[in-house]
Amino acid sequence: MHYLFRQILDFLALGHGVQGIAAASGIMTVILIFSVIIVGCIMNGIEKIQIAILSKLFGVRAALFICNYLTIAGTIIHECAHALFAICSGAKVTEISFLDTKGNSLGHISYVVRGPIFLKAIQHSVCACAPVFAGIFCEAFIIDQIMHGSYPIWGQIILWYLAVSVIDHMSMSSLDIKHYFQGIWAVIPLVFAAMFCYGFFILT
Repeated sequence: MHYLFRQILDFLALGHGVQGIAAASGIMTVILIFSVIIVGCIMNGIEKIQIAILSKLFGVRAALFICNYLTIAGTIIHECAHALFAICSGAKVTEISFLDTKGNSLGHISYVVRGPIFLKAIQHSVCACAPVFAGIFCEAFIIDQIMHGSYPIWGQIILWYLAVSVIDHMSMSSLDIKHYFQGIWAVIPLVFAAMFCYGFFILT
């Protein structure tokens, strides 16, 4: 992030003052906001393609079993991420499930937003994109352990299983995307403020 911020700042050629930092922070904000939705949509598309291919090979029920039950670790992380971000932002989690028996999805979460409208918007947005952030964090940790850890063969197998499971479920559903944009207006100024403070800190 440090390198990207400096590259944007140099490209804008507005100097390292308040004006330059503000402009670079605005661009960084746009990049971060849309990067989340792009990653979530790409992973959602990959998941649907995976189910479609497996459905043709083994049938719909087998495809859903493979993509849901065999990678249940990813489902648990996905739903827990929703719940954690909801709670941390002030929302109330009313239900969480990892073993749904109906529909194409194995898990779900229900929550109630609380507080003023600004806070409610933030809760919707951060809860919606939680699996992407949690997935990236967990995947980075797992890959680091695979590359640099000293594990026996069974440990390597478990790590690779977790890596596949996490990446298989770090998607954003159509409802997640709706909630993400529903509250993004409240998140943007916070992200911009964080980027501005970050830019001011690294340049002074």
